[in-house]
Amino acid sequence: MASATILRSPALASNAWEAIRDADQSLLVERRDNARLRSAAEDLLAEAPFDRVASGRPGQASVALAPLPAVLADDIADLAYRFAALMGVDEVRLRLEGITTNACRKIHADVTDVRLITTYAGPATQVLRQGADPTKANLWSMQPGWIGLFKGRLFAEGHEPCFHRSPPAGDLCVRRLILVIDTPAFPVGEEGA
Repeated sequence: MASATILRSPALASNAWEAIRDADQSLLVERRDNARLRSAAEDLLAEAPFDRVASGRPGQASVALAPLPAVLADDIADLAYRFAALMGVDEVRLRLEGITTNACRKIHADVTDVRLITTYAGPATQVLRQGADPTKANLWSMQPGWIGLFKGRLFAEGHEPCFHRSPPAGDLCVRRLILVIDTPAFPVGEEGA
């Protein structure tokens, strides 16, 4: 049965994200304080709904999401570089999304290898407890600012994916600002955060 690991922020070792490669690991969460990002994220959310997508080398892709508040741009670039290093790729695909609807509300596992998801503002991604029936009662919520590395269906044979969903922002009448980072090797699917 796969499990989740929660790291304290900042991660104690630069290679702490490598734990996602373990066969019994379907989710790795890095806790971090969201205070410095929250204000910038709330300002950007005033423009929601929007969906900004960019692909390329981490620095180029993060710049292509502009205009962004500097604190968000720096965080996105840092996460893109870290994710590219973890996955051993030169290019990444970034999606910064201001969500006002019930996007990705069904419990699912992404059709990818590993997906990074962080919520800058609003309710964060909900994760299905390992081995539990896919019902709302068996979900736990990440916190805004936390970084999640979600193992997808295509990671490797013998590795269980992480099942999760987006909280129903439309039903809750809230807005969410999320960042999703993928390797570009897999087609863009309907799964999200």
